Amino acid sequence: MNRRIISITAIVVLALTSPATLAVAQAPAPAPKAPASSSFAAKPVGPTVEATKLGVSQASSASKAPAAYDAHVGAGRNVALMVVGGAALIVGAVIGGAAGVLIAVAGAAVGLYGLYYFIQ
Repeated sequence: MNRRIISITAIVVLALTSPATLAVAQAPAPAPKAPASSSFAAKPVGPTVEATKLGVSQASSASKAPAAYDAHVGAGRNVALMVVGGAALIVGAVIGGAAGVLIAVAGAAVGLYGLYYFIQ
């Protein structure tokens, strides 16, 4: 019975703290699509301020697209701690006995430590 409880706990913790699940939870909402613009835009008539500039000029950054979602957000030490903690939970469940319970409890502590700092 004790082994079954530890196994179920390990599976639930791994499912909730897996990097794929966390990446989906942190993914930004999709941006609304801009209406299609025609290729025939109205151009200003007559002299403009832009036409008076000489030399090299920097392109304006106002038309830049929003930054793409970084798939590695949050990956690093904290995710590694969660994975190692989950692995220790499973190993502790497989070993069983007093040693397995100690390994599973230590793994849970390491995983929760990683999760705590990942969330902050």
